[in-house]
Amino acid sequence: MHYTGTLSSGKKFDSSRDRGQPFRTQIGVGQVIRGWDEGVPTMSLGEKAILRMTSDYGYGSRGAGRVIPPNADLTFEVELLRIN
Repeated sequence: MHYTGTLSSGKKFDSSRDRGQPFRTQIGVGQVIRGWDEGVPTMSLGEKAILRMTSDYGYGSRGAGRVIPPNADLTFEVELLRIN
């Protein structure tokens, strides 16, 4: 899948498109944030979706390094490219 993640301020914090490489992961097994584990399975192959999530579906009170502050609400633009 390709994705771009932004904070509620609109600041981009990550993008697979910027890296030029789709992101590969297993969904629904706890390898990614809860918002992805619950949101991505509702998508169809080739679909583009916007996943908006409160911090409890993202990185919660711990945040993620210096990039995502604690209790940050997140938005992801996601394109589902392949299903294995």
